[in-house]
Amino acid sequence: MKFIDRPFALTVAVFLIGAFIGAILIVLSSNIREFAIMLLQDRMLSPVQIVSHLGNVAVFLLIFVNNCVPAVLSFIYPLIIARIKWTPPLTERRNLLFLSSYTFAAAFLIGFFSLGAPLATGWVLGGTPMLLSLTYTASVHGPLEFAFVLVCVAEPLRITRVWKGMTARVLLKDWPLLVVSVVGLLGSSAIEVFLRV
Repeated sequence: MKFIDRPFALTVAVFLIGAFIGAILIVLSSNIREFAIMLLQDRMLSPVQIVSHLGNVAVFLLIFVNNCVPAVLSFIYPLIIARIKWTPPLTERRNLLFLSSYTFAAAFLIGFFSLGAPLATGWVLGGTPMLLSLTYTASVHGPLEFAFVLVCVAEPLRITRVWKGMTARVLLKDWPLLVVSVVGLLGSSAIEVFLRV
């Protein structure tokens, strides 16, 4: 199965929409900005600060695991949907809704909280120098992480084109995609922590 396909393109489009909306809301709303700063502090900065005293390897493992979560969940979620004994039985339309909703919601939230909100917050707090610094710091690992995660996030939408009973078989066939993405995320996390680009 092709992985750089229409579902992946739709996933990237929703991701970019999420990033754009996140940036706009951060700039326009002080309440949303304060919430985003609190969330970024609790979700991203504090865990790194807590494990940083253990060394770069601990930070590397934390970032790697954090990046792998949406990729792995993108394969587990369709399997759960397929394995549940639905009463009444799950229709093709509802199956499409459940699977596509995951892809679109995950892509939007990743774009909003991992790209749009941090960059806009940096720009609001530190102006253009801070924005350029954030962009430079993530210039290599950032695009790699987003690509590897989003290609997996597109998987539920990708398998909506197959019969529900074949979900497990298709996921097994697409298993190499998850493996490649996890290895890629391992590399991008190493680049982020040890090379800092």
